[in-house]
Amino acid sequence: MRHLANAFMRTVPGSPWELEAGGLSESGKPIQCRLEIKQPARVRVKRERHLGIPLFHEGKWLSGAQFKQLEAMECAISYALLPGSVRIEDAGGSAFQNGADYYFDAIWGAFGRMPGSAIGEDDAVFATYEYCPQRIDSIIADALGHCYLKEGIVNGATPFPPELGPGEALIGNVYFDRFRSRLSEDMLFPFVKEYSTAAECPSAAGNRLPRVMAKLRAGQPLKVLTWGDSVTACDFIPDESRRWTNIFVEELRRRFPASEITLVNLGWPGKAVNTFQCEPPGSAYNYEEKVVHSGADLVTLEFVNDAYLTMAAEFNRIYDRVAIDFKRMGMEPIVILPHPVRPDWMDLRSQKEVVEDPRPYVKFLRQWAIGNDFAIADVSARFLHLWQEAIPYNSLMLNNINHPDARGIKLYAEVVSAVFPEN
Repeated sequence: MRHLANAFMRTVPGSPWELEAGGLSESGKPIQCRLEIKQPARVRVKRERHLGIPLFHEGKWLSGAQFKQLEAMECAISYALLPGSVRIEDAGGSAFQNGADYYFDAIWGAFGRMPGSAIGEDDAVFATYEYCPQRIDSIIADALGHCYLKEGIVNGATPFPPELGPGEALIGNVYFDRFRSRLSEDMLFPFVKEYSTAAECPSAAGNRLPRVMAKLRAGQPLKVLTWGDSVTACDFIPDESRRWTNIFVEELRRRFPASEITLVNLGWPGKAVNTFQCEPPGSAYNYEEKVVHSGADLVTLEFVNDAYLTMAAEFNRIYDRVAIDFKRMGMEPIVILPHPVRPDWMDLRSQKEVVEDPRPYVKFLRQWAIGNDFAIADVSARFLHLWQEAIPYNSLMLNNINHPDARGIKLYAEVVSAVFPEN
């Protein structure tokens, strides 16, 4: 992708929707412009039919029925709903009362009945509301140095930046993730630099996976166990061939064609390492039977759900058992430092200029892997580099929380594959 060097974007004091942008062309010529930006138009939805509204309960994206045009994968697009626009009516057009008949979650775009509501359990209701769609627009410079804005593609929780045409160079992107009253610096993503997998993810297989590499180089059979949660199960990507586990193993087969490589995917959505350890014998997810005694040579370990582990003692209690068992059984792991989740769940005020994952779990996991001489695939760092490529990382989350789309899943496969040499 072509882009300007030394790109910059900044708001204009006293002008709520103007920005200044620029950089250096390929010839080194300075380019600078001042543009007016327009927020995506509000979308008004009239009398959207809903049947069988559940009772409202405080549960974020699980609070009740989702407004249909705000639906994302398994939840809703957050912060898109404009609260003052909501009206719930019966079939005849009479309005129900918010706070008496129903209640809605303005952040998560869901609503439900109240106890004693005039809305019956099986009644149909009709919702009218407005929302502000998510979009990523690009500031472009053409071959003559003229600058202009190019609108991106609205796609629910995962907006796409526009395609660049011939002669176009990217200065940066403007991220509309909710209704805004003015431009702010956290919305502006100037292009900083490309990501280099070779430079950022040097191969570690030779030193950290000696038995695995010996088998691959000798053309011997290899069994790969991908162990993790929903991101490893990857059921939210319908095409199995596009799931990171399958992409990774296919890449391994390409690099080592003489080896017969078998993949077993042990992903369990919504679960954590300790959940497997607590499963009884005979369970499809029993830790001893399905992990320890799986016969796997190589194990990838991915648990974004273990981010709840914020105390070192609790982390060590669960993970030290894993380290002992891996070494005892001669299994060699790739420890995946998982991707970041939605910013407010990580106490991040912005998706920009984040150079280190703030989650204690990721820090514990890195130390644990280094201390046990395990290979690391730093997917977290790969996602946290996206802002330097003018991409807000959460714009890749299908559920607006933690399930990467096909673009994000491909990044998983690239980082895990980079652990291995080309041949």
